[in-house]
Amino acid sequence: MGKREEITAIAQMVGITDPGLGIGSSVPKALFDGVCERLGIDASGTMPQQAQRIVTAANLPYEASLFDSRNTPSKGGSTVEIRGLQQIRLAVETLLR
Repeated sequence: MGKREEITAIAQMVGITDPGLGIGSSVPKALFDGVCERLGIDASGTMPQQAQRIVTAANLPYEASLFDSRNTPSKGGSTVEIRGLQQIRLAVETLLR
């Protein structure tokens, strides 16, 4: 699956009807806000902070580089990589069981 498919799959799992699709490679913050809300996880802060809470709530290993590209050569923002979205999907699946 690509990023858009991962976003759609995660949104469907938690009942978000329209997470938005972001611009370019960005992931909409509404997705992270909705996941946190649905799972009862603190939704404050940045997407990398939210991602860490989601992943660790499922007792999965958190790898910051998958969720925050500010320290990479591209100096991107809080861009979430495809592997990060896959980790979020796995965490959501685990937490919804």
